Amino acid sequence: MEFIYWLVAIILIVLIGYGAIMYLTRQQANRIKAIDEKKQKAMAIPVADNLFTLKNMNLTGQTKRTYESWQATWQTITRFQYPEIEAALVSAEQYIQRMNFIKAKQAISQADQLIDETKNSVEKVNKALEKLLESAQENRKELEEIQERYNKIRKQLLAHSFTFGPAIETLEKNLNYMELDFTKFNSLTNEGDHMEAKEILSRIEQDLLVMEEVVEKIPQLNEKIKTEYEEQVNDLKDGYQRLLDEKYIFEGVDVFVEIAAVEKEIQEAKDSIGLADINEAGKKMDKVERDIEAVYAIMEKEMEAKDFVGRHTANLQKKMDHVLQSNRYVLLEIDRVSQNYFLNKNELGRAQEFEEQLLKENEALRYYDKMMKEHEISYSVVREYYEKISQRLSEIDKEQSELVSNLSDLRNREKEIKDSIDLYELDMRNMKRTIEKYHLPGLPKIYLDLFFSVTDRIEDLASKLNRVKIDMDEIDAISKMCEEDIEMLDNQTQAIVDNAMLTEYMIQYANRFRHSHVEIENAINKALVLFHREYDYEGALEAVKIPLNRVEAGAARKVEESYQEEKNRRYY
Repeated sequence: MEFIYWLVAIILIVLIGYGAIMYLTRQQANRIKAIDEKKQKAMAIPVADNLFTLKNMNLTGQTKRTYESWQATWQTITRFQYPEIEAALVSAEQYIQRMNFIKAKQAISQADQLIDETKNSVEKVNKALEKLLESAQENRKELEEIQERYNKIRKQLLAHSFTFGPAIETLEKNLNYMELDFTKFNSLTNEGDHMEAKEILSRIEQDLLVMEEVVEKIPQLNEKIKTEYEEQVNDLKDGYQRLLDEKYIFEGVDVFVEIAAVEKEIQEAKDSIGLADINEAGKKMDKVERDIEAVYAIMEKEMEAKDFVGRHTANLQKKMDHVLQSNRYVLLEIDRVSQNYFLNKNELGRAQEFEEQLLKENEALRYYDKMMKEHEISYSVVREYYEKISQRLSEIDKEQSELVSNLSDLRNREKEIKDSIDLYELDMRNMKRTIEKYHLPGLPKIYLDLFFSVTDRIEDLASKLNRVKIDMDEIDAISKMCEEDIEMLDNQTQAIVDNAMLTEYMIQYANRFRHSHVEIENAINKALVLFHREYDYEGALEAVKIPLNRVEAGAARKVEESYQEEKNRRYY
């Protein structure tokens, strides 16, 4: 029984092996068949037919060389690549027969790769050959289109030759050159060199494109020169002559020379057009336009300047007279004010400088007016001067107004300080009454020194104000010091009163601890000495305040708040 099982197993293995061999054989045979079909398709491409057709066309020149190159490529394919593919396929079949499927697979892959490469090469060769075959037909079709465009230009030159001016000769010459190219094209075509003929045809087309552009633009350029530039030049000449007849002066420029330069540039542009060089002609015409505008600008500048001068001459003279008159008033005002006040800002020197400048500029105005009447100066130069002097007159007028305002302000400043003296004296009396009101035993020496110093300064200020001629800068400085000292004195007065009153309040509050605390007893006695003998009210307050806070925390602040409330009630 066991033997039967082994026998069945062996039979199954054999059958499976045979099946696998048959599958692989059939699979690789199918691949070989597919490759062979690809080979037949590649071989069916009509390369040989196209080569035969081209061979009988009597090719020459570059076309023939190209044909021979592709013919050599085709021979390489047929002599080497096709046999190599065939050999690979035969090897694959032999390997299959020997059941060497790995080698057969490698041979099949090699054949497949070779047929793909060969097919691409064959298609490339055939495409190039078809292009060679089509080149002659394409050349003829393109020639017809180009010939039509050429004839159109030829007719245009004949029918409208007057619009091209001197350029007609150059254009005719260019057409003759193109005729020679047409002849060369025909010769190459007849000889069978269609590729070289194609290059000639391409060159003709490029020349034709340039020719079409030139033929279109030259009449436009000639028309622009004739109807714009030349008419503008004539207008410039006529306009300039009219201005000369009207006695205009042009300084630093000869307009006739400028116009002649424009005419020369126009002729240079015409010469470029005559050579059919429209790019160069365009550049020169751009310069002509700029230079024409520049000449117009020169003349327009003078005409605008004349209009400006005509509108401003009378007003400027009035303005000059007004500022001169104002300056005389300023000088009189300075003389009047200087009798009562010292002038410390060089007011007289500034007014005299104004006078000198104004007289000088007034003389210059008369000079320019004389030069204009005699036609010896350009209006643009006069305009420039007018604008400059008008601005300077406005500046002087403004400075005169400020100077007069400062002079007028001296009297106001004097009155204000006189009023301030009354206030200063009132403040001093109020501070004195405040001190007397509280019946203090005495005042600190530093306070008394300041009080009497302020009193002396106020008296000095009043004395200086009573002089025949006063220095307001000095008086302003003294008045400012008085203000500052009175403010300082007022603060010290208030501090003395506050410290004295607080000391009394503190002693009254501390008396409750006087007999129970020796420290408080001593503090009160020390404070009374400082208060009544040395008049050091701030020291007396500190002598009581510090020990009191040690005995009762916050007591001093409580006394101060009570005093401040009572003080506020007194004020309100």
